[in-house]
Amino acid sequence: MAAVADHQNGNLVMTDYYFVAGIGLPVRGRLDVRNPADHDDVVGTIPELTAADVARVVRAADRAQKGWGARTPRARYDLLAAALAGADVTGADVLLTRENGKVLADSTRELGYLDFPVRFLAEHLDWLADGDDLGDSGRHRTRVLRRPFGVVGILTPWNVPIGMSVVTIAPALLAGNAVVAHIPPTCPLTVLRVFGQLAGALPPGVLSLICAPDPTIAQALVEHPLVRNVHFTGSTAVGALVAREAAGTMATVTLELGGNDPAIVLDDAFDDGALYQRLAASAFGFGGQACVALKRLYVPRSRVAEVVDGLGSVLSSTVVGDGLDPATTLGPLHTARGRARVRGLVQRSGGDVHEFGKLAGDPAKGNFLLPVVVSGLDNTAPLVREEQFGPALPVVAYDSVDEAVAMANDSEFGLASSVWSADQEAAAQVAGALEAGMTWINMHAGAAIDGRAPWGGVKLSGVGRGGANRAGLEGFTEPHAITWPGSAA
Repeated sequence: MAAVADHQNGNLVMTDYYFVAGIGLPVRGRLDVRNPADHDDVVGTIPELTAADVARVVRAADRAQKGWGARTPRARYDLLAAALAGADVTGADVLLTRENGKVLADSTRELGYLDFPVRFLAEHLDWLADGDDLGDSGRHRTRVLRRPFGVVGILTPWNVPIGMSVVTIAPALLAGNAVVAHIPPTCPLTVLRVFGQLAGALPPGVLSLICAPDPTIAQALVEHPLVRNVHFTGSTAVGALVAREAAGTMATVTLELGGNDPAIVLDDAFDDGALYQRLAASAFGFGGQACVALKRLYVPRSRVAEVVDGLGSVLSSTVVGDGLDPATTLGPLHTARGRARVRGLVQRSGGDVHEFGKLAGDPAKGNFLLPVVVSGLDNTAPLVREEQFGPALPVVAYDSVDEAVAMANDSEFGLASSVWSADQEAAAQVAGALEAGMTWINMHAGAAIDGRAPWGGVKLSGVGRGGANRAGLEGFTEPHAITWPGSAA
Protein backbone atom coordinates (compact mmCIF):
# COMPACT_ATOMS: atom_id res chain seq x y z
CA MET A 1 0.00 0.00 0.00
CA ALA A 2 1.57 3.27 -1.06
CA ALA A 3 1.63 6.25 1.23
CA VAL A 4 -0.13 9.42 0.21
CA ALA A 5 1.41 12.83 0.85
CA ASP A 6 -1.15 15.62 0.84
CA HIS A 7 -0.16 19.27 0.82
CA GLN A 8 -2.47 21.47 2.88
CA ASN A 9 -1.69 25.17 3.25
CA GLY A 10 1.89 24.49 2.27
CA ASN A 11 2.32 21.73 4.85
CA LEU A 12 3.02 18.06 4.25
CA VAL A 13 0.46 15.65 5.66
CA MET A 14 1.46 12.00 5.61
CA THR A 15 -1.88 10.21 5.40
CA ASP A 16 -0.22 6.83 5.64
CA TYR A 17 3.20 5.22 5.61
CA TYR A 18 4.92 3.02 3.08
CA PHE A 19 4.21 -0.36 4.54
CA VAL A 20 3.38 -3.47 2.60
CA ALA A 21 0.79 -4.33 -0.01
CA GLY A 22 -2.36 -5.45 1.76
CA ILE A 23 -1.50 -3.91 5.13
CA GLY A 24 -3.51 -0.84 5.89
CA LEU A 25 -3.02 0.76 9.28
CA PRO A 26 -5.77 2.94 10.71
CA VAL A 27 -5.01 6.60 11.30
CA ARG A 28 -5.97 7.15 14.94
CA GLY A 29 -4.67 10.68 15.24
CA ARG A 30 -2.01 13.05 14.00
CA LEU A 31 1.17 14.50 15.41
CA ASP A 32 2.59 17.85 14.39
CA VAL A 33 6.11 18.38 13.07
CA ARG A 34 7.19 21.97 13.81
CA ASN A 35 9.77 24.28 12.32
CA PRO A 36 12.66 24.92 14.77
CA ALA A 37 13.02 28.41 13.26
CA ASP A 38 9.38 29.22 13.99
CA HIS A 39 7.53 27.22 16.62
CA ASP A 40 4.18 28.36 15.20
CA ASP A 41 4.93 26.83 11.80
CA VAL A 42 3.54 23.29 11.51
CA VAL A 43 5.56 21.82 8.65
CA GLY A 44 3.48 18.67 8.46
CA THR A 45 1.83 15.87 10.38
CA ILE A 46 2.35 12.16 10.84
CA PRO A 47 -0.20 9.56 11.96
CA GLU A 48 0.00 7.94 15.37
CA LEU A 49 1.03 4.29 15.73
CA THR A 50 0.61 1.54 18.30
CA ALA A 51 2.81 -1.38 19.31
CA ALA A 52 0.34 -3.68 17.56
CA ASP A 53 0.91 -1.78 14.32
CA VAL A 54 4.66 -2.33 14.67
CA ALA A 55 4.15 -6.06 15.18
CA ARG A 56 2.11 -6.29 11.96
CA VAL A 57 4.80 -4.47 10.00
CA VAL A 58 7.57 -6.69 11.37
CA ARG A 59 5.66 -9.86 10.50
CA ALA A 60 5.11 -8.59 6.98
CA ALA A 61 8.81 -7.75 6.69
CA ASP A 62 9.69 -11.27 7.80
CA ARG A 63 7.53 -12.72 5.05
CA ALA A 64 9.02 -10.41 2.43
CA GLN A 65 12.60 -11.13 3.45
CA LYS A 66 12.51 -14.73 2.27
CA GLY A 67 12.23 -13.79 -1.38
CA TRP A 68 14.51 -10.77 -1.07
CA GLY A 69 17.26 -12.77 0.63
CA ALA A 70 17.04 -15.45 -2.07
CA ARG A 71 18.07 -12.95 -4.77
CA THR A 72 21.72 -12.62 -5.65
CA PRO A 73 23.65 -9.67 -4.23
CA ARG A 74 23.99 -8.31 -7.77
CA ALA A 75 20.24 -8.47 -8.33
CA ARG A 76 19.57 -6.73 -5.03
CA TYR A 77 22.19 -4.09 -5.80
CA ASP A 78 20.73 -3.31 -9.22
CA LEU A 79 17.24 -2.81 -7.77
CA LEU A 80 18.54 -0.73 -4.88
CA ALA A 81 20.80 1.48 -6.99
CA ALA A 82 18.05 2.11 -9.55
CA ALA A 83 15.56 2.99 -6.82
CA LEU A 84 17.94 5.46 -5.17
CA ALA A 85 18.98 7.05 -8.45
CA GLY A 86 15.35 7.40 -9.50
CA ALA A 87 14.08 9.06 -6.33
CA ASP A 88 12.45 12.44 -6.95
CA VAL A 89 13.93 14.90 -4.46
CA THR A 90 12.49 18.05 -6.02
CA GLY A 91 11.82 20.53 -3.23
CA ALA A 92 12.92 18.06 -0.58
CA ASP A 93 15.75 20.35 0.51
CA VAL A 94 13.26 23.08 1.42
CA LEU A 95 11.20 20.53 3.36
CA LEU A 96 14.31 19.30 5.19
CA THR A 97 15.32 22.82 6.19
CA ARG A 98 11.83 23.61 7.46
CA GLU A 99 11.64 20.55 9.69
CA ASN A 100 15.31 20.30 10.70
CA GLY A 101 16.53 23.90 10.82
CA LYS A 102 19.80 23.56 8.88
CA VAL A 103 20.53 26.09 6.18
CA LEU A 104 19.19 25.32 2.72
CA ALA A 105 22.64 24.78 1.18
CA ASP A 106 23.34 22.03 3.73
CA SER A 107 19.99 20.39 3.01
CA THR A 108 20.63 20.49 -0.73
CA ARG A 109 24.06 18.96 -0.22
CA GLU A 110 22.62 16.18 1.94
CA LEU A 111 19.98 15.28 -0.65
CA GLY A 112 22.71 15.16 -3.31
CA TYR A 113 24.47 12.52 -1.24
CA LEU A 114 21.54 10.09 -1.54
CA ASP A 115 22.98 7.58 -4.00
CA PHE A 116 26.68 8.28 -3.37
CA PRO A 117 27.30 5.66 -0.62
CA VAL A 118 25.96 2.86 -2.81
CA ARG A 119 29.05 3.21 -5.00
CA PHE A 120 31.20 1.98 -2.12
CA LEU A 121 29.03 -1.13 -1.84
CA ALA A 122 29.42 -2.25 -5.45
CA GLU A 123 32.99 -3.50 -5.01
CA HIS A 124 31.90 -5.98 -2.33
CA LEU A 125 29.26 -7.87 -4.31
CA ASP A 126 31.48 -10.85 -5.11
CA TRP A 127 32.58 -11.15 -1.49
CA LEU A 128 28.96 -10.95 -0.35
CA ALA A 129 28.03 -13.74 -2.76
CA ASP A 130 31.06 -16.02 -2.30
CA GLY A 131 32.34 -15.30 1.19
CA ASP A 132 35.93 -15.90 2.30
CA ASP A 133 37.88 -19.01 1.26
CA LEU A 134 40.21 -19.87 4.14
CA GLY A 135 42.08 -22.40 2.01
CA ASP A 136 43.32 -25.90 2.78
CA SER A 137 45.18 -26.34 6.07
CA GLY A 138 45.66 -30.04 5.47
CA ARG A 139 43.13 -31.05 8.09
CA HIS A 140 40.37 -28.71 6.92
CA ARG A 141 39.08 -26.70 4.02
CA THR A 142 36.74 -23.88 5.04
CA ARG A 143 34.68 -21.22 3.37
CA VAL A 144 32.94 -18.53 5.44
CA LEU A 145 29.71 -17.31 3.88
CA ARG A 146 27.74 -14.21 4.90
CA ARG A 147 24.04 -14.70 5.65
CA PRO A 148 21.40 -12.03 6.29
CA PHE A 149 19.84 -11.84 9.74
CA GLY A 150 16.31 -11.69 8.38
CA VAL A 151 14.54 -8.60 9.70
CA VAL A 152 16.71 -5.67 10.78
CA GLY A 153 15.47 -2.79 12.91
CA ILE A 154 17.19 0.52 12.18
CA LEU A 155 16.73 3.62 14.34
CA THR A 156 17.96 6.76 12.57
CA PRO A 157 18.86 10.23 13.96
CA TRP A 158 17.39 13.65 13.20
CA ASN A 159 20.58 15.65 12.54
CA VAL A 160 21.58 14.11 9.18
CA PRO A 161 18.41 12.13 8.49
CA ILE A 162 18.91 11.43 4.79
CA GLY A 163 22.65 10.73 5.01
CA MET A 164 22.48 8.50 8.08
CA SER A 165 19.48 6.65 6.70
CA VAL A 166 21.15 5.73 3.42
CA VAL A 167 24.42 4.56 5.01
CA THR A 168 22.50 2.13 7.21
CA ILE A 169 19.46 1.12 5.18
CA ALA A 170 21.41 0.53 1.93
CA PRO A 171 23.93 -2.02 3.29
CA ALA A 172 21.25 -3.73 5.37
CA LEU A 173 19.10 -4.24 2.26
CA LEU A 174 22.01 -5.23 0.05
CA ALA A 175 22.99 -7.87 2.60
CA GLY A 176 19.61 -9.52 2.03
CA ASN A 177 17.69 -8.30 5.07
CA ALA A 178 14.27 -6.74 5.19
CA VAL A 179 14.40 -3.41 7.04
CA VAL A 180 11.96 -1.75 9.39
CA ALA A 181 13.32 1.75 10.01
CA HIS A 182 12.19 3.97 12.86
CA ILE A 183 12.47 7.56 11.63
CA PRO A 184 13.09 10.45 14.09
CA PRO A 185 9.71 11.99 14.98
CA THR A 186 11.04 15.56 15.18
CA CYS A 187 12.36 15.38 11.60
CA PRO A 188 10.52 12.60 9.71
CA LEU A 189 8.89 14.18 6.68
CA THR A 190 11.79 14.30 4.22
CA VAL A 191 12.91 10.76 5.01
CA LEU A 192 9.35 9.46 4.70
CA ARG A 193 8.97 11.20 1.36
CA VAL A 194 12.33 10.14 -0.13
CA PHE A 195 12.70 6.66 1.32
CA GLY A 196 9.02 6.05 0.81
CA GLN A 197 9.80 6.16 -2.90
CA LEU A 198 12.56 3.64 -2.35
CA ALA A 199 10.19 1.37 -0.45
CA GLY A 200 7.68 1.63 -3.27
CA ALA A 201 10.29 0.68 -5.88
CA LEU A 202 11.40 -2.46 -4.03
CA PRO A 203 9.37 -5.64 -3.48
CA PRO A 204 6.55 -4.97 -0.99
CA GLY A 205 7.59 -5.33 2.62
CA VAL A 206 11.35 -5.24 2.03
CA LEU A 207 11.57 -1.71 3.43
CA SER A 208 9.08 -0.27 5.91
CA LEU A 209 9.16 3.09 7.67
CA ILE A 210 7.65 3.83 11.05
CA CYS A 211 7.79 6.93 13.21
CA ALA A 212 6.43 7.97 16.59
CA PRO A 213 7.53 10.10 19.54
CA ASP A 214 6.13 7.51 21.95
CA PRO A 215 9.21 5.52 23.06
CA THR A 216 7.14 2.35 23.37
CA ILE A 217 6.88 2.25 19.56
CA ALA A 218 10.65 2.04 19.08
CA GLN A 219 10.76 -0.37 21.99
CA ALA A 220 8.21 -2.61 20.28
CA LEU A 221 10.49 -2.76 17.24
CA VAL A 222 13.68 -3.46 19.21
CA GLU A 223 12.06 -6.13 21.39
CA HIS A 224 10.21 -8.00 18.64
CA PRO A 225 11.50 -11.60 18.43
CA LEU A 226 11.60 -11.54 14.62
CA VAL A 227 14.01 -8.56 14.67
CA ARG A 228 17.39 -10.31 14.81
CA ASN A 229 19.62 -7.27 14.34
CA VAL A 230 19.24 -3.71 15.65
CA HIS A 231 21.23 -0.72 14.44
CA PHE A 232 20.87 2.47 16.48
CA THR A 233 22.38 5.90 15.87
CA GLY A 234 21.92 8.49 18.59
CA SER A 235 22.80 9.42 22.14
CA THR A 236 24.72 7.20 24.53
CA ALA A 237 21.89 7.22 27.07
CA VAL A 238 19.28 6.00 24.57
CA GLY A 239 21.80 3.55 23.06
CA ALA A 240 22.22 1.89 26.46
CA LEU A 241 18.43 1.58 26.70
CA VAL A 242 18.25 0.02 23.22
CA ALA A 243 20.93 -2.52 24.17
CA ARG A 244 18.98 -3.55 27.27
CA GLU A 245 15.75 -3.88 25.31
CA ALA A 246 17.39 -6.00 22.60
CA ALA A 247 19.02 -8.30 25.16
CA GLY A 248 15.73 -10.08 25.78
CA THR A 249 15.79 -11.67 22.32
CA MET A 250 19.62 -11.81 22.06
CA ALA A 251 19.45 -9.70 18.92
CA THR A 252 22.79 -8.48 17.61
CA VAL A 253 23.18 -4.75 18.28
CA THR A 254 25.31 -2.08 16.61
CA LEU A 255 25.37 1.24 18.43
CA GLU A 256 26.67 4.43 16.81
CA LEU A 257 26.62 6.82 19.76
CA GLY A 258 27.67 10.27 20.86
CA GLY A 259 31.13 11.74 20.82
CA ASN A 260 33.04 14.54 22.49
CA ASP A 261 35.59 14.81 19.74
CA PRO A 262 38.94 16.44 20.55
CA ALA A 263 41.28 18.21 18.17
CA ILE A 264 44.92 18.81 19.01
CA VAL A 265 46.61 21.67 17.18
CA LEU A 266 50.40 21.35 17.19
CA ASP A 267 52.58 24.42 17.34
CA ASP A 268 53.68 24.13 13.70
CA ALA A 269 50.13 24.28 12.31
CA PHE A 270 49.62 28.02 12.54
CA ASP A 271 51.29 28.93 9.25
CA ASP A 272 48.28 27.46 7.45
CA GLY A 273 46.22 30.42 6.32
CA ALA A 274 43.07 28.31 6.15
CA LEU A 275 43.45 26.82 9.63
CA TYR A 276 40.77 28.87 11.38
CA GLN A 277 38.32 28.54 8.53
CA ARG A 278 38.63 24.75 8.67
CA LEU A 279 38.51 24.56 12.46
CA ALA A 280 35.39 26.74 12.54
CA ALA A 281 33.70 24.64 9.87
CA SER A 282 34.59 21.47 11.78
CA ALA A 283 33.13 22.78 15.04
CA PHE A 284 30.17 24.90 13.95
CA GLY A 285 28.86 23.14 10.83
CA PHE A 286 25.18 22.21 11.37
CA GLY A 287 25.46 24.39 14.48
CA GLY A 288 27.71 21.78 16.08
CA GLN A 289 24.86 19.27 15.96
CA ALA A 290 26.88 16.32 14.66
CA CYS A 291 28.34 13.39 16.55
CA VAL A 292 31.69 13.96 14.82
CA ALA A 293 31.78 17.73 15.15
CA LEU A 294 34.93 19.17 16.71
CA LYS A 295 33.89 19.66 20.34
CA ARG A 296 37.13 20.20 22.31
CA LEU A 297 40.06 22.20 20.95
CA TYR A 298 43.51 21.77 22.54
CA VAL A 299 46.13 24.38 21.61
CA PRO A 300 49.57 25.45 22.93
CA ARG A 301 49.15 27.73 25.95
CA SER A 302 50.94 30.61 24.22
CA ARG A 303 48.47 30.43 21.31
CA VAL A 304 45.12 30.57 23.16
CA ALA A 305 44.41 34.26 22.57
CA GLU A 306 45.57 33.95 18.97
CA VAL A 307 43.20 31.01 18.41
CA VAL A 308 40.22 32.83 19.92
CA ASP A 309 40.91 35.83 17.70
CA GLY A 310 41.41 33.63 14.64
CA LEU A 311 38.16 31.76 15.17
CA GLY A 312 36.43 35.05 15.88
CA SER A 313 37.60 36.49 12.58
CA VAL A 314 35.78 33.64 10.83
CA LEU A 315 32.70 33.50 13.05
CA SER A 316 32.10 37.24 13.15
CA SER A 317 30.33 37.10 9.79
CA THR A 318 27.91 34.40 10.99
CA VAL A 319 24.24 35.22 10.53
CA VAL A 320 21.97 33.10 12.71
CA GLY A 321 18.44 32.86 11.40
CA ASP A 322 15.90 30.91 9.38
CA GLY A 323 17.69 28.39 7.17
CA LEU A 324 15.54 29.38 4.20
CA ASP A 325 16.77 32.97 4.32
CA PRO A 326 19.63 33.34 1.80
CA ALA A 327 21.45 35.64 4.24
CA THR A 328 21.52 32.98 6.96
CA THR A 329 24.76 31.05 7.47
CA LEU A 330 23.73 29.18 10.64
CA GLY A 331 20.26 27.90 11.40
CA PRO A 332 18.54 27.32 14.75
CA LEU A 333 19.21 24.37 17.00
CA HIS A 334 16.82 21.55 16.28
CA THR A 335 15.04 21.64 19.64
CA ALA A 336 14.46 24.14 22.42
CA ARG A 337 15.78 21.52 24.84
CA GLY A 338 19.05 21.37 22.91
CA ARG A 339 19.43 25.15 23.04
CA ALA A 340 18.81 25.16 26.79
CA ARG A 341 21.42 22.45 27.27
CA VAL A 342 24.12 24.39 25.41
CA ARG A 343 23.34 27.56 27.33
CA GLY A 344 23.48 25.65 30.60
CA LEU A 345 26.84 24.08 29.85
CA VAL A 346 28.36 27.44 28.98
CA GLN A 347 26.97 29.09 32.11
CA ARG A 348 28.09 26.29 34.43
CA SER A 349 31.59 26.18 32.97
CA GLY A 350 32.58 29.79 33.50
CA GLY A 351 35.71 30.89 31.66
CA ASP A 352 35.91 33.67 29.12
CA VAL A 353 32.91 33.54 26.78
CA HIS A 354 33.41 35.09 23.35
CA GLU A 355 30.18 35.46 21.34
CA PHE A 356 30.27 36.12 17.61
CA GLY A 357 27.94 36.84 14.73
CA LYS A 358 24.59 38.48 14.19
CA LEU A 359 21.24 37.21 15.41
CA ALA A 360 18.71 37.59 12.60
CA GLY A 361 16.08 35.22 13.97
CA ASP A 362 13.68 35.82 16.86
CA PRO A 363 14.85 33.69 19.83
CA ALA A 364 11.34 33.86 21.28
CA LYS A 365 9.97 32.01 18.24
CA GLY A 366 12.90 29.83 17.18
CA ASN A 367 15.78 27.94 18.74
CA PHE A 368 18.42 30.48 17.75
CA LEU A 369 21.80 30.71 19.46
CA LEU A 370 24.90 32.67 18.49
CA PRO A 371 28.17 30.70 18.25
CA VAL A 372 30.53 31.06 21.21
CA VAL A 373 34.17 30.21 21.84
CA VAL A 374 35.06 29.71 25.51
CA SER A 375 38.63 30.00 26.77
CA GLY A 376 40.15 29.92 30.25
CA LEU A 377 38.80 26.44 30.99
CA ASP A 378 40.57 23.35 32.24
CA ASN A 379 39.72 19.76 31.41
CA THR A 380 37.18 19.47 34.24
CA ALA A 381 34.74 22.11 32.98
CA PRO A 382 31.28 20.79 32.03
CA LEU A 383 31.61 22.23 28.53
CA VAL A 384 34.78 20.15 28.09
CA ARG A 385 33.58 16.97 29.80
CA GLU A 386 30.12 16.71 28.22
CA GLU A 387 29.01 16.58 24.61
CA GLN A 388 27.37 19.95 23.99
CA PHE A 389 25.87 19.21 20.54
CA GLY A 390 25.63 22.89 19.75
CA PRO A 391 27.55 26.01 18.68
CA ALA A 392 29.85 26.33 21.70
CA LEU A 393 33.53 25.40 21.48
CA PRO A 394 35.90 25.21 24.47
CA VAL A 395 39.56 26.07 23.83
CA VAL A 396 41.86 24.35 26.34
CA ALA A 397 45.56 25.18 26.76
CA TYR A 398 48.32 22.56 26.93
CA ASP A 399 52.01 22.81 27.82
CA SER A 400 53.22 19.65 26.06
CA VAL A 401 51.92 17.33 23.38
CA ASP A 402 51.88 14.47 25.89
CA GLU A 403 49.64 16.56 28.14
CA ALA A 404 47.35 17.33 25.20
CA VAL A 405 47.02 13.63 24.36
CA ALA A 406 46.31 12.78 28.00
CA MET A 407 43.58 15.42 28.22
CA ALA A 408 42.07 14.35 24.91
CA ASN A 409 41.94 10.73 26.11
CA ASP A 410 40.56 11.69 29.52
CA SER A 411 36.98 11.24 28.38
CA GLU A 412 34.31 8.58 28.54
CA PHE A 413 33.77 9.12 24.80
CA GLY A 414 35.91 7.96 21.88
CA LEU A 415 34.19 8.50 18.55
CA ALA A 416 36.45 10.73 16.44
CA SER A 417 39.44 13.02 16.89
CA SER A 418 41.90 15.03 14.85
CA VAL A 419 45.50 16.29 14.86
CA TRP A 420 46.59 19.45 13.06
CA SER A 421 50.23 19.91 12.01
CA ALA A 422 52.46 20.87 9.09
CA ASP A 423 54.35 17.61 9.72
CA GLN A 424 51.98 14.81 8.77
CA GLU A 425 54.33 12.10 10.05
CA ALA A 426 54.49 13.75 13.47
CA ALA A 427 50.71 14.18 13.38
CA ALA A 428 50.26 10.49 12.58
CA GLN A 429 52.29 9.54 15.65
CA VAL A 430 50.08 11.69 17.85
CA ALA A 431 46.99 10.30 16.12
CA GLY A 432 48.03 6.76 16.96
CA ALA A 433 48.03 7.63 20.66
CA LEU A 434 44.44 8.91 20.67
CA GLU A 435 41.61 6.73 21.95
CA ALA A 436 39.02 6.96 19.18
CA GLY A 437 37.39 4.90 16.50
CA MET A 438 38.44 7.45 13.86
CA THR A 439 41.25 10.02 13.82
CA TRP A 440 41.85 12.55 11.07
CA ILE A 441 44.86 14.66 10.21
CA ASN A 442 44.39 18.32 9.22
CA MET A 443 40.65 17.83 8.79
CA HIS A 444 37.65 16.96 10.91
CA ALA A 445 33.92 16.17 10.73
CA GLY A 446 32.00 15.75 7.46
CA ALA A 447 34.76 16.76 5.07
CA ALA A 448 37.09 14.20 6.66
CA ILE A 449 34.88 11.14 6.29
CA ASP A 450 36.16 8.44 3.95
CA GLY A 451 33.14 6.35 3.00
CA ARG A 452 35.33 3.26 2.58
CA ALA A 453 36.42 3.27 6.22
CA PRO A 454 34.60 1.63 9.15
CA TRP A 455 32.43 4.06 11.08
CA GLY A 456 32.15 3.85 14.86
CA GLY A 457 33.73 4.61 18.20
CA VAL A 458 35.21 3.18 21.38
CA LYS A 459 34.26 3.50 25.05
CA LEU A 460 30.79 5.08 25.42
CA SER A 461 30.78 6.15 21.77
CA GLY A 462 29.51 2.86 20.48
CA VAL A 463 29.61 -0.85 19.89
CA GLY A 464 30.50 -2.32 16.49
CA ARG A 465 31.23 -0.66 13.18
CA GLY A 466 29.11 0.38 10.23
CA GLY A 467 28.99 2.34 7.02
CA ALA A 468 28.03 1.85 3.38
CA ASN A 469 31.08 -0.36 2.93
CA ARG A 470 32.37 -3.81 3.86
CA ALA A 471 32.23 -3.03 7.57
CA GLY A 472 28.57 -2.17 7.20
CA LEU A 473 27.86 -5.35 5.25
CA GLU A 474 29.66 -7.38 7.91
CA GLY A 475 27.53 -5.73 10.58
CA PHE A 476 24.31 -6.66 8.78
CA THR A 477 25.26 -10.30 8.13
CA GLU A 478 26.13 -13.37 10.17
CA PRO A 479 29.14 -15.54 9.26
CA HIS A 480 28.41 -19.15 8.35
CA ALA A 481 31.52 -21.37 8.27
CA ILE A 482 31.32 -24.45 6.04
CA THR A 483 34.16 -26.94 6.56
CA TRP A 484 35.11 -30.21 4.88
CA PRO A 485 38.13 -32.51 5.16
CA GLY A 486 41.43 -31.11 3.92
CA SER A 487 43.93 -32.77 1.60
CA ALA A 488 45.82 -34.47 4.45
CA ALA A 489 42.80 -35.60 6.44
